[in-house]
Amino acid sequence: MSLLTAYNAVLLRVGLYLLVFWPTIGYYVYSDSEKRGFSSPRLRGVVLGFLGIPGLLVHLSLVRRRD
Repeated sequence: MSLLTAYNAVLLRVGLYLLVFWPTIGYYVYSDSEKRGFSSPRLRGVVLGFLGIPGLLVHLSLVRRRD
């Protein structure tokens, strides 16, 4: 049994998820945080981008609370 196909290809799915959503959401969070003047926009982009869709929802709720 291959590592990539073990457990219904969970490693492959997680890898593709991170490959697609981490850069996309991370860049959006970074640029929006920089535009709004949040502290440490790079760190926010990396951490919330790693979380993916839940990270985007966290960012949007923080933006809404601040405004």
